[in-house]
Amino acid sequence: MILEVIATTLQDALTAEACGADRIELITAITEGGLTPSIGLVDRVTSRVGIPVNVMIRPHSRSFVADGEDMETMLADIEAIRRSTGAAGVVLGPLSSNGTVDEEALRRLLSAAGSLDITYHRAFDEITDQPAAYGISAGIRKYPGS
Repeated sequence: MILEVIATTLQDALTAEACGADRIELITAITEGGLTPSIGLVDRVTSRVGIPVNVMIRPHSRSFVADGEDMETMLADIEAIRRSTGAAGVVLGPLSSNGTVDEEALRRLLSAAGSLDITYHRAFDEITDQPAAYGISAGIRKYPGS
């Protein structure tokens, strides 16, 4: 079993590691369900802890549906995280307006993430058909060229 602990500050991450966490999910705005933290925070946390850090990719708390501008923001955040921090992975969860996985958005985000680990976040709780969504998400990750 892997113990993943949410951290919103460097001190949270250091405390989680000291108390035995196996992995950090780094977010900001926990009361809004978690948003993308600043690159400065990501860089400081990843340089100070010795356990993997996965970073939330969510530009706003309105929903898990991303318009074109949201997608560009998420792609830029992933690129910055991948290029300039020691993050192990990203945490994301694009949905369509009808409560299904936004497959096109997911493909684009996975492509941007490259070799980073991926976690599909709590947006999964809002999906109307979770077994079907699990198959879609697993298939896209396993076969990124499809």
